[in-house]
Amino acid sequence: MKGFTKSGDTGRKRGAASYMLLLMFAVPCMFSCYKYKELEEEKEPAYLRVFNSIAFSADATSPRRALPFFTFMMDPETDADGVPTQAKTMCDFLTTRQLYSSSYPMNEANSSEGTYVIDESGTKIFSNSPLNFEYPGNAHVLTAPAINGFDMSAWAQIPSGRHRIMFISRPKNDVPFTSLSKEIRKQVVIDTVVEFQKGEVYTMQILSEDPDNNTVRLYVRREQFIHQAFEEDKLYVGYLNLSGKRPRLAADHFISVFPEKVRISYSYKTHDDVKRGTYHPLPGFNNVFYTILNTRQDTTVNYMTLPLLPRDYFFEKDTLRSYYRVDATYGVIRAIPTLPYAEFYFADGDGSGSGGGAEGSMYMVAHQANPVPFNIYRFKAYRSTSAGSGEQAPSLNLIVSSGGSYHVYATVNIMEIVYDRIYMMQIQRAFNKVPG
Repeated sequence: MKGFTKSGDTGRKRGAASYMLLLMFAVPCMFSCYKYKELEEEKEPAYLRVFNSIAFSADATSPRRALPFFTFMMDPETDADGVPTQAKTMCDFLTTRQLYSSSYPMNEANSSEGTYVIDESGTKIFSNSPLNFEYPGNAHVLTAPAINGFDMSAWAQIPSGRHRIMFISRPKNDVPFTSLSKEIRKQVVIDTVVEFQKGEVYTMQILSEDPDNNTVRLYVRREQFIHQAFEEDKLYVGYLNLSGKRPRLAADHFISVFPEKVRISYSYKTHDDVKRGTYHPLPGFNNVFYTILNTRQDTTVNYMTLPLLPRDYFFEKDTLRSYYRVDATYGVIRAIPTLPYAEFYFADGDGSGSGGGAEGSMYMVAHQANPVPFNIYRFKAYRSTSAGSGEQAPSLNLIVSSGGSYHVYATVNIMEIVYDRIYMMQIQRAFNKVPG
């Protein structure tokens, strides 16, 4: 069997799942996308997704710290001295991942303007080098089929079995890896062998192990959500702490990071009056204790659940209620968001440290934002600036427009705490037909 790749099909026909995301992201593929040559399906594939989850960069307080910019290689070719030269499976210009990612490849489309974010003044800030936020991203590869009812097209097909995995630290410029000097290509920070089982789904990340000494580690999670049963009328959220050793600057309170043990509780809130802009928690969902993350870099996700609310909670007289405006710059008055949302609270599990801000404080994340523009308008990165401060994150409810009406779907969400931020990976359902 043959399949197209990311810019056409992806090893399976995406069908209505593609339609759904085309509606969400309004990607004008009829003008800018084209089909690559067909590729043969892997006979016994596993499925792989790769992130760079290191957010620290060099600064005056840490002159030895390298920029978190890498080349990822699987089964690299090497020269006579063992220095990597190229690989059939690789991702160059691998930069720190975006805060929000879905099970559908959001970075599939390319921008004619290049990669940028927008600051508080509304100014576009462009990258001076190519950037890949993940693998496969927009790479020309075959992707996973729908598994357990989920769209898995953000994971690439790879041959199952043992593979040599390598990450190389590289300069942040526009020179491709194969054209870099041998001295640079020698800067291998991870070189190991990983076994991938047939039919399994893996999320691989390069993580900081010790920021002060600039050491990294490889984290590989075999995703269990493809084997678990999820109810379609519930939202699922699970947290992991993937931080490494606590930085000295955090111990001295010069920077804010999440505590060694993280206590998490949550509320689920709705509007009782759109005009007044007031909220109230659903009965039974007000500051509910969820868990304490006592360990780090676990590979098992324990989920809590929230109900998928009836349609009336999302509309006011047939008009969709509003998200939090992440795109509102200085001088723009934000309208009060009116969609239902989950709110998570973080504090020190030992009761004596920081919840992300000052000593003894609690840190909050409210899932009120529209996921579509979220990664572009980044003024902060889930970092608290003072006691009691908080951040916005994409909604746990997936709202899709089709056929002139809106549809609301439940999602499965994996939240990964890494030092001063939370990376959100949202697993979305695949659709065999366009929602009606």
